[in-house]
Amino acid sequence: MDSSPTEARFTQLWPQGRIIATTGQLLSAGLTTRNLEVGVNAGLVYRMRRGVYIPMHEWQGRKPWVQDKLVLSAHIVQSNSQHVYSHFSAARLHRLHVWNSSPLIHISSPNNSSPSKTASDVVMHAQEVRDEDIVERVIHGLGRVKFTTLERTVLDCATVAPFAQAVVIGDSALAAGLSLQELDKLLEGALGRRGIRRARQAIRSLSRSSESAGETRTRLIVGELPIEQPEQQVWISTNNGSFRVDFMWRGIRLILEFDGDTKYFDYGDSPEQALIKERERENALVEEGWRFIRVKWKHLEDPETLKVRIMRAYLSAAQAAA
Repeated sequence: MDSSPTEARFTQLWPQGRIIATTGQLLSAGLTTRNLEVGVNAGLVYRMRRGVYIPMHEWQGRKPWVQDKLVLSAHIVQSNSQHVYSHFSAARLHRLHVWNSSPLIHISSPNNSSPSKTASDVVMHAQEVRDEDIVERVIHGLGRVKFTTLERTVLDCATVAPFAQAVVIGDSALAAGLSLQELDKLLEGALGRRGIRRARQAIRSLSRSSESAGETRTRLIVGELPIEQPEQQVWISTNNGSFRVDFMWRGIRLILEFDGDTKYFDYGDSPEQALIKERERENALVEEGWRFIRVKWKHLEDPETLKVRIMRAYLSAAQAAA
């Protein structure tokens, strides 16, 4: 069947300002159930869950973590604001760095639903969430959404997440305005809660200096080494200007940089311009006697090998500085 007329109809009638739409919204816009059926079968539209759709071009080719956010958005649209989202779902709604988490949707309620009534991609947490631990916001394209505060979200995640994952979320929350004082109050009130010991360990390890999930993971790996810990986010003056570095051992003039995919492309420069600026930056620092270790995402997947690299560079720099 030729899908061209249907494609044109979807383009014309898809609700303005919405990436995700319900059956009701699409029918109100002038589409028909037959249009939806043809659109899904022709690959023009993706059915995210019962009664919730997204144009296929908005779904295909997206990064996995973007698709995870879209999955959550689809549930929000479907549920019509009746739930309190918590844990990793709340972290996504707060726009935190949610590294290595599944697309499962997390909801907290004092009355846990029967498993037979819960979708397979939904995790129901049977726990009370006080009114003061809930924020309610209107999110464009989704409507009114209720989810846990930054402090409650960090605590909830830290009780169930692996250590590094919990610290990534917590570091990100600090950058978003997390109050450590309020978090401490929640910790005091959570005595005896399952997972609270692991949560305390993760929360004690948070740092405001890590600006990305990669920097947090790098910091934690360096922290396991039997060496002095580096300074973070430090400005170094050179004859060609001042430059900020991610990690620095001042006494031995050693710099460690985490190179994320978007690190150098956030300020409007073309890739070529950004690489030239970075090369000039590194050359200026090298001329001042600084050595470099560069860490990429792929290196974080093999922490033991990375530790060997860092130790080798550290010892070499220390010997040269002696």
